[in-house]
Amino acid sequence: MSHSHSHSGGQHHHHHSVPDRIGFAFKVGIILNVAFTATEYMVGIATDSLALISDATHNLSDVASLLLSWFGLRLAQKVRSDQFTYGYKKGTILASLINAVVLCFVVGTIAWESIERFQSPLVINGNGIIVVAAIGVLINGVSAFLFFKDQKEDINIRGAFVHLLVDALVSVGVVASGLLIKYTGATWIDPTISIIIAIIIAVSTYGLLKESVRLVMDAVPKNIDYGEIISILEKDSRVKEVHHIHIWPISSTLVALTGHIEIEQGNMSMKELGVLRDEIKHNLMHHGIGHATLEMELSDIECSDIDCS
Repeated sequence: MSHSHSHSGGQHHHHHSVPDRIGFAFKVGIILNVAFTATEYMVGIATDSLALISDATHNLSDVASLLLSWFGLRLAQKVRSDQFTYGYKKGTILASLINAVVLCFVVGTIAWESIERFQSPLVINGNGIIVVAAIGVLINGVSAFLFFKDQKEDINIRGAFVHLLVDALVSVGVVASGLLIKYTGATWIDPTISIIIAIIIAVSTYGLLKESVRLVMDAVPKNIDYGEIISILEKDSRVKEVHHIHIWPISSTLVALTGHIEIEQGNMSMKELGVLRDEIKHNLMHHGIGHATLEMELSDIECSDIDCS
């Protein structure tokens, strides 16, 4: 996500927008995966390959994931309203959570179908599996690469990246499955590869699901060190104590903080308090806190007696 800020009149202004390259990445990823998923389903059904059908089902979930992630990012750009005072920025977090839940469902479906295939094995055409899966490696690899640069900054984009990268790796496994089936004729290889695919998806989904739930519950994001933030607030010699510090995600890229800052020196002017507050906010911004609301309290004056917002 692009991020810029300017300092004017002691205030920081933040602008979050979806970079053109991300919009392009979503469009390309969606088009390629829709075409590939349809092809994989047709070949999988024609060759009775559960590995291909399982991979196609996963790819179908990825199409939904890409659409959902893109929608979440676009939703986050909508202006705030009287009812949604933070806007719709939380949509990116909800999108990542829904994606993780969908993947959990996909894992269960693939595992169930694999168990049934063990009980009722079918003769499979390995050549068709190899060709289609090899195409999948290329398509998913290219799609994942388009998200690589931005995936470290946004859990929503990371969700899309993880889906596509896992798909590329899974397609490699399906190619191996096709080769083994072609040269050995073993019917158990297809459902076995499907089980392995389900395990890979489950492992890759766990981290995404865990972090998505944490963010929905307004936990401190993983990239923010709570103790470090407290140290930043306390390091100025004029600060006597900090308390009521709360840190939570407004969106998958914007983190907010509220807190009370008690000042040691009771003879500070309101202008000096304002300057100190802006200095603290500036330091917080460079440590991942994009939206901070600080209540400045003089140690010998009740907060209600002054403008300490």
